[in-house]
Amino acid sequence: MKTSLKDWPKLLPKLKGMRGLSLEEKVLLAQGLAATPEERWLMHERFLRSLGLYSHWERKKLGFKL
Repeated sequence: MKTSLKDWPKLLPKLKGMRGLSLEEKVLLAQGLAATPEERWLMHERFLRSLGLYSHWERKKLGFKL
């Protein structure tokens, strides 16, 4: 089944039975499972940008070893 990030609400009911995860974690898991590899990469880049860790030098300044 080929899915896209916009299809994550269809996967969420299937994850409702998972115990030990909050609703936010289930939504994030559904988005990751529904996304194509390109969409997952864009999600990862947006997350790093939101934390100010996108460039190598920003990460190095905070002590991350890469």
